[in-house]
Amino acid sequence: MPSVAFESQVGPQAGSQAGSQDAPVWPQSVVTVVGNPRAGSRTAAAAASVAELLASELGTPYRIDELIDLVTLAPAIFEPDADRAALDSAIDLVSSASVIVVATPVYKGSYTGLLKSFLDVLRPAALAGAVVVPVTVSAAPSHKLLADQHLRPVLAELGASVPVPGVILEERDLEDLQVVLSGWIRNNAGIVQATTIALQPVPEPTPAR
Repeated sequence: MPSVAFESQVGPQAGSQAGSQDAPVWPQSVVTVVGNPRAGSRTAAAAASVAELLASELGTPYRIDELIDLVTLAPAIFEPDADRAALDSAIDLVSSASVIVVATPVYKGSYTGLLKSFLDVLRPAALAGAVVVPVTVSAAPSHKLLADQHLRPVLAELGASVPVPGVILEERDLEDLQVVLSGWIRNNAGIVQATTIALQPVPEPTPAR
């Protein structure tokens, strides 16, 4: 996980919440996973925008970690003898995230095989305690819900909480993405934040002396 100077990001609001049980545990990370088999795809750009807007709306102490473009990890995912260092790092990053934006284009009515293969290498319950926001990009209105519907059961099997509707995009939406996303952020950011707080582990009581 990349090194971050947490102290420099703590503002007065975060300090005033330090003793509140409702304040998220510092820090809360927002990780993005992109399952498009083309590097530098429009799916990746859309997912990054969702993560940035969501983290901004959630405020401190939520921070954005690196975007994981799975096409760069394909050799390690599909070839048993490949170097797994980058893949293992990505797995650790996803497994420790508070919020995960999972993005995929719609391929043949579902999400991509690349994304499915990455999810298959995660350990059981790897996403327990994380809130996942699915993002799908489709070419036609008739396909826009399919990938999200197929993806949710797999995410739930891995222990993820998916409390909000996915960000369902058509290719034409990518031309004015900020406007399209503004309504989704306004309606759902509060639910994402409340769910991450509810999923925080309960601290162990301090033993009496």
